Amino acid sequence: MTRKTIILYRGPSLINGQPIVALAQSDSGNAKTGNMIQTFILDDSGVDPVTASRTGQDESICGDCPHRGTPNNNTKGQATNRTCYVTLAHAPLGKWKALQRGAYGDSVATRQQIVAFGSFQGVRLGTYGDPCAVPNHVWESLISRADYWTAYTHGKVNPMPQHIMTSADNATQAQEAWSRGERTFRVIASLSDVIKGKETVCPASEEMGKRVQCAACKLCGGSSVKAKSIAIVAHGTSKRKAKELVS
Repeated sequence: MTRKTIILYRGPSLINGQPIVALAQSDSGNAKTGNMIQTFILDDSGVDPVTASRTGQDESICGDCPHRGTPNNNTKGQATNRTCYVTLAHAPLGKWKALQRGAYGDSVATRQQIVAFGSFQGVRLGTYGDPCAVPNHVWESLISRADYWTAYTHGKVNPMPQHIMTSADNATQAQEAWSRGERTFRVIASLSDVIKGKETVCPASEEMGKRVQCAACKLCGGSSVKAKSIAIVAHGTSKRKAKELVS
């Protein structure tokens, strides 16, 4: 497996104007998603992802997502009560370190290079970070010839509802999104919280026996996919805290 990473975007965050960088990595070994192109949106001010979480500088890539936790004055570790399923010390920190040592070069890929990178591939927008921090044209180029994609935003406004799932943490948020014609990806506390007729449980979840990877499921492609919205029981290293947040 020959893994390659390119720089998709380097510039101001559309969330708060602070410097960010977006990366795309091929040949993923992610057990849940399968072999999809993974994308990482990182703070580009020289601060690593763990420190950015602790200091609140991750706002530039995560916005006001409730799973960010609360910034603190600690000298190490992440934000207090962070409930995001992404483990910062794994892929995000690894990609940031590689970027700092110049492993991906300095040049941002051209539109043609981005289109070619995503061609005939499955693409995951926002493996870490919210896609709405990056200009739409970047994502449109990456998925323009892709076989399929998955994408999620916790932003108050979904910039590309036809391509991106709206993340919801409760039934009210989900219903508001549905009224706008958007499909949702909702974290729930238990299977009994699924709204019948509107949601189906993520088939890649532990509760569903992890019977299929995202690469085969392909349901999380925004409103362009004609299917029910998706719900998943809180999971990851902070699943207990996450369940409390959505209960």
